[in-house]
Amino acid sequence: MTGKESDNPLASIYETGDEAALETEYDKWSVSYDADTAGSGYRLPFLLTGFVARHIPSTEAEILDAGAGTGLGGESLAVLGYRNLTGIDLSREMLDQAAKTEAYRDLIQMKLGSALAFDDRQFDGVISTGVFTEGHAPASSFDELLRITRPGGHMIFSVRDDIYWERGFKEKQDSLADAGKWKLVEQSEAVRAYTIGEPHLRVIFFVYQVA
Repeated sequence: MTGKESDNPLASIYETGDEAALETEYDKWSVSYDADTAGSGYRLPFLLTGFVARHIPSTEAEILDAGAGTGLGGESLAVLGYRNLTGIDLSREMLDQAAKTEAYRDLIQMKLGSALAFDDRQFDGVISTGVFTEGHAPASSFDELLRITRPGGHMIFSVRDDIYWERGFKEKQDSLADAGKWKLVEQSEAVRAYTIGEPHLRVIFFVYQVA
């Protein structure tokens, strides 16, 4: 998720300053997360669904939802017939909420930016929204996500636009392309993450094909 300092749960999320505190804040937020974000017009998981349908058309594809949260993205994909979904998230309580959607085959507590307990080339695709943002997963996360994605598979994710330009994401993404690790297939314009609560915040969607 993304946000600014204001009188809402996002304020606590962005004032944590360390991983343990971030996990605790998401644990506390898990029960009301869907209602709170719906009230703000949060739409990234739903926009992501369109990119997945376009670039990963097989509903049999093995897909990792990296930063699954309460399962908003997975539940939307399940409606379209995608059933081979695995979700990971920093927060166990968020994953417990995601389990209620019955959209995922497996849900595992893991942290982006560190080694992931998956085999090389395990997934046909990786999706992620709302985690490449202020104080969350670093650009170095892409190294492990590339490792576990099969050649020809797709990585589809959003990056908050200011973070992309100012926090090393552009440089990291370009360096991986220059090294032949992946190639850019699609890049959106900066779009609103929220339509009500935080309309000024924008993200860019990226689609890469893994080499």
